[in-house]
Amino acid sequence: MSILNRFSAFLFPLFFLVIGLLTLYDYGINWDSPIHFARGQAYLRYMLTGKTNYNGLPIYCMNAENLNSRVDVKSGQVCDRHRKVRVSEYESNLLDFNWAIKNVYGHPAFSNIMLAASNGVFFKILGWVEDIDSYHLYSLFTTFLLALVVSVWTKQTFGAFASIIAVLTIYTFPLLSGEQHFNIKDPPMAAFFTIALYFFWLSLTKKKASYLLLSALAGGASLGTKFNFVFAPFILLPWIMAYGSTLLRTKMIRAVLTTKMLFAFSLYPIIIFLVFFLSWPAMWVDPLKNIPQVFRFYQDIGSSSCEYSRFTYPWLTQCTQLTTLKYFIYTVPPLSLFLFAIGFIISMVRFKEKSYVAVLWLSFYIVTIARVTLPISNIYGGLRQILEFIGPMAMIAGIGAYFLRDFILKVLSKLSFVRKFSKETITLSVSLLFILGYIPIAAEMIRLHPNQNVYFNFALGGLKGAAEKNFSGYGNTYGNAYLQGTEWLNQHAEPNSKLALVSGNMQNIPRGIIREDISFANGYRSGYNQAGEYLMSLIIGQDQFSETFRYQYLNTYLNPVYDLKIDGVSILKIWKNDKDHTKNGVNLNETRERIETRENEKEKITIRLDENQNLKALGFTFPSMECKDEMVGTKIYVSVDGKEYLQKADEINGFTEEEIQRFDADFVYLFAGDKAQYIKIIPPANYSCKLSDIDFSVFTFIQLHNLNQ
Repeated sequence: MSILNRFSAFLFPLFFLVIGLLTLYDYGINWDSPIHFARGQAYLRYMLTGKTNYNGLPIYCMNAENLNSRVDVKSGQVCDRHRKVRVSEYESNLLDFNWAIKNVYGHPAFSNIMLAASNGVFFKILGWVEDIDSYHLYSLFTTFLLALVVSVWTKQTFGAFASIIAVLTIYTFPLLSGEQHFNIKDPPMAAFFTIALYFFWLSLTKKKASYLLLSALAGGASLGTKFNFVFAPFILLPWIMAYGSTLLRTKMIRAVLTTKMLFAFSLYPIIIFLVFFLSWPAMWVDPLKNIPQVFRFYQDIGSSSCEYSRFTYPWLTQCTQLTTLKYFIYTVPPLSLFLFAIGFIISMVRFKEKSYVAVLWLSFYIVTIARVTLPISNIYGGLRQILEFIGPMAMIAGIGAYFLRDFILKVLSKLSFVRKFSKETITLSVSLLFILGYIPIAAEMIRLHPNQNVYFNFALGGLKGAAEKNFSGYGNTYGNAYLQGTEWLNQHAEPNSKLALVSGNMQNIPRGIIREDISFANGYRSGYNQAGEYLMSLIIGQDQFSETFRYQYLNTYLNPVYDLKIDGVSILKIWKNDKDHTKNGVNLNETRERIETRENEKEKITIRLDENQNLKALGFTFPSMECKDEMVGTKIYVSVDGKEYLQKADEINGFTEEEIQRFDADFVYLFAGDKAQYIKIIPPANYSCKLSDIDFSVFTFIQLHNLNQ
């Protein structure tokens, strides 16, 4: 036991790291990862060699269309880890340094470079791991660092038992357990954030300036990944005030504020900025112009849109968002939630212990949650974008378990039959019961594997309950499930099949994991023309694209060939767009409808049919190309009575050539059978052509049988 106790802070995080490594290949990628892979490769090559392109390197395997492919069409080589000279799919002259430096409106580049370094070592040099998965080793390792620092910090303050509970709380949080395999920004950001606060606390309590410098380096790495670290001063302030008051009262302040410490404090913001700046070569070109663009990016995506003045009563009551708190209550496992609640109460009462460390942990948690609950900053995606909360939550849960165990031991010590056993035996037994309490959530994560990030606890009724209640974002795997869909296609699709995504960019699926004979392009979407392409889509609660034509067409008229379900809830579907997979009784034939009346007003056109019909398409024919181009941005509305209109979701130019080729018109707007008699067309405000010069054609279904079948 002494060996286990001595090394427990390291052994338990290491155990879960090994599990993560063994399951690495089971996970896909985050849907925005490729852009970060490419940026990291371009920046790392420039920093190591000074080269701005990939000239001189072998090229990735290409197919007959000169696009990336798992197998090279000319040489027959397979671009995997067994290839003699390995290059990543994301080392391309289309995405080289010259491209990367133009994109400064976005997240910083520190972790992008670390991802490329991980790929370079474990895929290109050693050949131990496949291309995509070698990037993800960075996320796994930084999650291990997060667990390690939480483990060490908790053990230093509340002992080995609390440390073990804290590590279990981290790795049995389903969101992190799954996304450590493919989320390339949030786990690294959270890890460096927590490490920075730990060394800051350690530097003041141990009076060592070197720890403060380590804190600054970690803070720079966190800020260089995402800007969440800008809230660190607000987190540290309550602890500095509490601990500083003790130092002043005990006259120990001079022992802390030594010359070395003051010098380290003066260097702190400089080091943070330098890590951020030096790890982003795009900043070097014109820092005065580029740095403000980064701040504008975060202001655009993360600032609150509340119309009321900050910190006023309407600001608080009208703009407070409870979505994050709901995600916390519904997605944290019950045992962790219970222990956290106990620890939160204990920490509020016994906050002075261990150099006020509980004050820092409480502040870390509260500021992180409050800043996105109150209308201070804004996020999407539940808890994943503020993943730094998991560190303090786990440590507070460790406090809860520690004091609850001691309370139980005191109660048991009063029972006569328990006194027969040694104190060590009783303590070990009770401790094991706490640890065994994590078995149910561990079993649940094994059942959900590899889709742990769709977990909801019993308070919402699991994923099924979330779907029934239409909880925001239920079922969203953030691109992870695409791998499972791709694997199904690789096994079942006919030779030389075509694949398109229903929504999203083609970067969402690496070409290197798609069977080499399958052509992949979103332009293959053919709609009513039913060219036989496969269409794949993630299924997400309250999806913003659910009202678009493509979603409505597939869900209304086609039967899926593959439906990935968890607890009866679909998280990914694949359709084959042909007649054989059209729903029974559906007739997709159309007729050109006679336009009964057409009202040409100054700013809009209203078309009236002779009666309500199931709409299929609206064609536009323009007198010139200029008139066509200016029509982009037009809004389309439909109505059954000419009084109440529904705005359609699609852009007028949002359809592929394959979808509209059967209709003889310049622009074609497709409908999924909307029942309507009136169509209203409102062009952009600056439209210069005469609306009366535009010819319209309306197509309706001849007869739709069993539309709701």
